[in-house]
Amino acid sequence: MYFISKTDKKLIKYKFFIQGGLFMFKKLAIVAALATSASFASWDMYPVLEQHKGEVSVGVNYSTDENTKELSVPVGARFSVIQNLELAFMLPYRIFTHDKNGNDIKRDGFEELAFMARYKITPTTSAFADIRTPIGDGSDYEKKTWIAATGAQYSNSINPFIRFGSEIGLTTYFVRKMNLTTFSLNASTEFEFKVTPQFTPYVGANLGVLLGSITEDGYRFNSAGDGHVDARIYVGAKYAFNDMFEVGVNAGIWFGNCFYKDNTEKSIGTYGRFKF
Repeated sequence: MYFISKTDKKLIKYKFFIQGGLFMFKKLAIVAALATSASFASWDMYPVLEQHKGEVSVGVNYSTDENTKELSVPVGARFSVIQNLELAFMLPYRIFTHDKNGNDIKRDGFEELAFMARYKITPTTSAFADIRTPIGDGSDYEKKTWIAATGAQYSNSINPFIRFGSEIGLTTYFVRKMNLTTFSLNASTEFEFKVTPQFTPYVGANLGVLLGSITEDGYRFNSAGDGHVDARIYVGAKYAFNDMFEVGVNAGIWFGNCFYKDNTEKSIGTYGRFKF
């Protein structure tokens, strides 16, 4: 479970020399990610909260790759409004973004506001739908960009001490000035290990597959069927002081042959959650 800054992760300007000219391309990352979890598409990959139960969460995330270093503070909340239906939101605030030389590139402020919904179909399966859009100057996405995701989750307990969650979904992007021909496929899985009633470490993985092409100013960045895949592995642990307050830490790494080729991204984060 991971507060991301997405960490998924993002539209970032990269320089390409094309036909003798300098081309600034905004990178659209595949995120299995999102939310205050290991995935973009939901708060976490486990069953929805019981009716009229909720959580408020505040985190701090730091990530670095070959080009940038950034620090953000995501704030979110979720609440089960009726039996089996959970609604949530998440809004990160970017504290700073520095380039590889340590210079502040002045991309601070609110990032993308995410609204999330999950519905429990059976005790082990749920469906989700999310939508996300930039609201501030700290976003890596262009203004008037909309990101939508939908999919399904499955979770179960292997024994009293180990449980796992999984998720598969499609994400599509509606971006001004860009031609996005289709979707990205996102898949995630996570295992939790209840060492004590209070202490629970976990490990997980995300996978993103681009299923379409991105073009800007006539330049085709990627295409379907080319085998472009990015992956993330992460570890973390959470500690519950009581039934109402929990803290956690996590670390992860993105790699692959698509957006993270020759640009591995590493992240660490921590959070506190109040349950009611």
